[in-house]
Amino acid sequence: MPRSLRVALVQLEARDLADHNRAWDELLHAIDDAATHEPQLIVLPEASYPAYFLQSREAYEAEDLHSDKYILDTLGERAAQHGIHLAVGLVLHAPSGSLQNACVLFDPTGREVGRYAKSFLWHFDRSWFEAGDHFPVFQLQIPELGEVRAGILICSDSRLEEIPRAYAVEGARLIIDPTAWVSAGRDSTRLSNPQIEFLMPARAIENGAWVVCADKTGSEARSLVYAGQSGVIDPRGNWAVRAPSNGSGIVIHDLNLDAALGPPIERRPELYRDLATPIDDSEAARLAREPLIAEDAAARVAGAALDALPSAVELVEGARQLVRAAAAQDAALVVLSDLAGSNSRAVTERECLPLLEALAAECSTIIAAVLAERSGSKTYKTQYLISPSGVIAAHRQTHLSERERQAGFSAGDERPPVVETLIGRVGLLSGVEGLVPELAQSLKLRGAELIAWSAGNIGAPLRTIARARALEHHYYVVAAGHCADDGGGYVVAPAGAVLTETLPGEAMVMTADMNRVLARWNDMAPRTNPLRDRAALHAGTVLKTS
Repeated sequence: MPRSLRVALVQLEARDLADHNRAWDELLHAIDDAATHEPQLIVLPEASYPAYFLQSREAYEAEDLHSDKYILDTLGERAAQHGIHLAVGLVLHAPSGSLQNACVLFDPTGREVGRYAKSFLWHFDRSWFEAGDHFPVFQLQIPELGEVRAGILICSDSRLEEIPRAYAVEGARLIIDPTAWVSAGRDSTRLSNPQIEFLMPARAIENGAWVVCADKTGSEARSLVYAGQSGVIDPRGNWAVRAPSNGSGIVIHDLNLDAALGPPIERRPELYRDLATPIDDSEAARLAREPLIAEDAAARVAGAALDALPSAVELVEGARQLVRAAAAQDAALVVLSDLAGSNSRAVTERECLPLLEALAAECSTIIAAVLAERSGSKTYKTQYLISPSGVIAAHRQTHLSERERQAGFSAGDERPPVVETLIGRVGLLSGVEGLVPELAQSLKLRGAELIAWSAGNIGAPLRTIARARALEHHYYVVAAGHCADDGGGYVVAPAGAVLTETLPGEAMVMTADMNRVLARWNDMAPRTNPLRDRAALHAGTVLKTS
């Protein structure tokens, strides 16, 4: 029998700070209502009490707010009354006297068993909150299920992939996200946010974990609009259930915990040493301070969708047509898919690489593609970066899927390179390497401005992962997959916007313009720079590099 965990996610109507008494009453009533569905875990949004947008510390202190002790005692009593685990986003005092944006976890006896403080503070959060610096994994003791290991993140924490990754490495298969997803739009029934669209699904996929999110709805302080859509994401990145954008309510879902198997691609920490580099010493930090003339930093690039075929003749002819079409549109770089596929005896570099070199010279463009490379008794999936003058980089894929291992491929032992080209610094990713967040982050730290990802069939939605990688690290991603619905060819901008994409099911190529100035500008919002703000995480507090 599968282990089933029933969760209740409470979507609360946002309230202004001055309306905190109403927020408190609604919070308690919502817990009581959710408990009638007999969940084992109830989750409430970020800063459910007193409010998220505090305006200032002085405005907070001017209100007659409940004490931390009263808040925690009351919520503990509610958890004990209903015999449930309860996770609530709250504004609380840190030991230093500062405020923290926290989530408190209570067990069915009413005891506080965990507390997490938001660490990646977003924009104005920094004006009144102190960042957290501890990332514990909590054990939910549920008699009929045994121990359920869970990690907590709060809203923008999900934009630093190290946090949920660290939880997964420590065995967490459930990520709890009390959030306040900010949105905008003229239609309150059609609001969204990058975290809803692709970041949270990416977190679920790359960590093989369930993700449960409780958000607010409505507006606050006549300035912030919340996206709602509280819900559950399964380990394959699919929304199992989701609330609408508008309206308060409760989302109930039974999770099959046995479906969460952990990271789908085995980690290789020996390849992640770059993550220990002090941020200020990184190439990315140096480039952010270096002048760059915008009109000299532009280029057109292309991503192709193309299936691996057993016939080298057909495959090269298909690639030739796509590259010629992109070159005719002034593409300086064309990223082709994983042309080796799952057959280590099919298309090899010996027969195809000379043809791709001739094609790059003919079209005066750079080509990226993965071919099977035979070396002695081993066969590698090797990504080649080919300029008009010849091969300028060759990278043996370091992480393999189980399907690729069974097909007879061996893994390479050198980290993906960053290559200086005429269109900027290009980082290489091959196949399922794109599902490994440590590699993507390593490329950023080493100064990649664009990622050429010859993906092929990665067993996950390529569009979702490509957008997540682009936004997290503020570089361009040109991704080339197979032709199926979960594949495609894409050019994604540093903020995660899809600049162009191919049609599902068709072998084709699409081009778009990039300007690497944007890849050196790392701010997500004022005072919110993930490159700078993840310094504490790189010190070893979170991400395991050994």
